[in-house]
Amino acid sequence: MLRSADAEPLAKTVTLKYTLYAAQPYLDVEWSIDDKTPNPIPEGAWLCLPFAIDQPQFKLTRLGSVIDPVRDIVDGGNRHLLCLNSGLMITGSDGFGIGLCPLDSPLVSLDEPGLWKFSLHYTPRRARVFINLYNNQWDTNFPLWQDGSWNSRVRIWAVRGGDTARDLVTPSWEARSPLLAAYASGPPGKLPWTKAGLELSRGGVQVTHFGPDPYTDKVLLRVWELAGKSGSLTVNLPAGFQPTQAMPVDLRGTPAGDAVKIKHGKFAFTLGAFAPASFRLE
Repeated sequence: MLRSADAEPLAKTVTLKYTLYAAQPYLDVEWSIDDKTPNPIPEGAWLCLPFAIDQPQFKLTRLGSVIDPVRDIVDGGNRHLLCLNSGLMITGSDGFGIGLCPLDSPLVSLDEPGLWKFSLHYTPRRARVFINLYNNQWDTNFPLWQDGSWNSRVRIWAVRGGDTARDLVTPSWEARSPLLAAYASGPPGKLPWTKAGLELSRGGVQVTHFGPDPYTDKVLLRVWELAGKSGSLTVNLPAGFQPTQAMPVDLRGTPAGDAVKIKHGKFAFTLGAFAPASFRLE
């Protein structure tokens, strides 16, 4: 842990904490500030993460897609300041590199800080990520200054091969939606010690809903492909849950195709790249 004894006039203290976990292949970095001084003068702060990766290639998760910021942003679009849907990945020519996921501050710049900058063409050359901690660039419907105390966390892990589902999507969402556990005291009940839940046949697909259907008395399953891979997906339902068919529905609950038969607690369908799919289990 690194902590400033006196951060005046910016704030009382600024702290940077690194956390390594036993038998876990990632590092957590947490920046925090205590009692920041309000300042109406244009300002911004960054957490800079430089990496020793030659000829870096970037993949960024955006809403409904994964993009290469060099090739997938139109000319004249904002390439200096980007908002992540979950995380990003940087790889070298050998496919090795790093992945990271800001848990609290999704606004990032690549290679150099990107506030108050604009260009028709911009290509990041160095493997450096700047995570924006605060700014007052926008003064319409936003505060003119930032003050108070808060923290910002980011998770970092190694990438081997650059597979989007395995190396970017899965660890990003595991960081943003960690496993939860509960402890209870008292006499044991009748539930088993362990029990498998819903299972999907491949990674890179997020379960966004598995529970009561708001329009009927059935169960609704909704998944979303996040890695850009089309193909068959098999859903394995929990033991004891025995619907006979899965009816495709749209976001309003209206049937959107022919029902899929469920056999032995499983059903399969074709899921498109970056596409959602919803089923009412009957």
